[in-house]
Amino acid sequence: MIITLIIFIIILLLIIIFNKRAVPAFLYHQVNPISNVSPELFEEHLKVIKEYKMNTITISEFYNKEVPTNSILLTFDDGYFDNYKYVFPLLKKYNMKATIFLNTLYIMDKRETEPEIKDNNTVNIEAMKEYIKSGKATINQYMSWEEIKEMYDSSLIDFQAHSHKHMAMFVDTKIEGLTNKERMEAPELYLYGELQDNFPIFPKRGEYTGRATLIKKEFFKIFKDFYEKNIENKVTDKNEILKKCQEFIDENKEYFSVESEAEYKKRIEEDFSENKKIIEKNLGNEVKFFCWPWGHRSKETIKVLRELGVVGFISTKKGTNSMTANWDMIRRIELRNYSVKKFKINLLLARNLILGKIYGWIS
Repeated sequence: MIITLIIFIIILLLIIIFNKRAVPAFLYHQVNPISNVSPELFEEHLKVIKEYKMNTITISEFYNKEVPTNSILLTFDDGYFDNYKYVFPLLKKYNMKATIFLNTLYIMDKRETEPEIKDNNTVNIEAMKEYIKSGKATINQYMSWEEIKEMYDSSLIDFQAHSHKHMAMFVDTKIEGLTNKERMEAPELYLYGELQDNFPIFPKRGEYTGRATLIKKEFFKIFKDFYEKNIENKVTDKNEILKKCQEFIDENKEYFSVESEAEYKKRIEEDFSENKKIIEKNLGNEVKFFCWPWGHRSKETIKVLRELGVVGFISTKKGTNSMTANWDMIRRIELRNYSVKKFKINLLLARNLILGKIYGWIS
């Protein structure tokens, strides 16, 4: 009984001592009336931050050790127009800071008309269709450089790298299923070149995670023709369907290859360098932080990007960050249910270094 009481007291003391000794980071994408975070809900989050007297800092300030006790990072990925329309006015209202990680392929110089805001999958499919057609993917659903510069000049918002294209790659030739064109997203459109039923689904990861499995696009129509002539409406067992499809894939290896190490590094270097160059050209800042697309990380890519000047890597791994952070993996919290209550609970857990670390281990 006494030992249990002593352990309880020690744990309680540790929790008290390490309270406000961590730097939690929260991750958002879109903030608009049709997203899972409305402007009204986001404002409630800012009110909670204000209620707990927390200091919002940018990722650059964090790295430069400009970190008051009880600090927090607000981060936004991709660079959607609603970040300017809804988020920026609220940050100004509460005098709070944020960091936005940009995908530069989609950003236009100047906005001519204000768009009707759409969900991010629709936005990115529209952009990728244009990219496949013309090689350009600027779309008014993303912020313009004129808007981004206004935000940057406010000194409230830092802008850093999130890759130029934010696309995926195939990593294996083991079939996982068949495409349904109504459910395909922008990465599939990029990889297949078109939205079709009955293309083979292969494992994929973010482009920055390593060497890609390269598949010639003509194979997909060859496969589709084989499937619809020989299997569709003729074989009903799912396992048997996948087996026959895999046999066909294995018989057509001439359509498949794997990137060399040099090709992989060159691809990463070119995409990141373009991302960095465009941001720095438009803002005059220094881009030295990289946010992994989809949170897909790679130790090998960290080495490649360090040689290009990256000093910090931002993930989607939950948990918290110590005030002297692990810059190979800054942790962030993204909630499926971003209710005020859940935000407050996560905030209180993650600003405590001990509780935040436990949260990271079990999540």
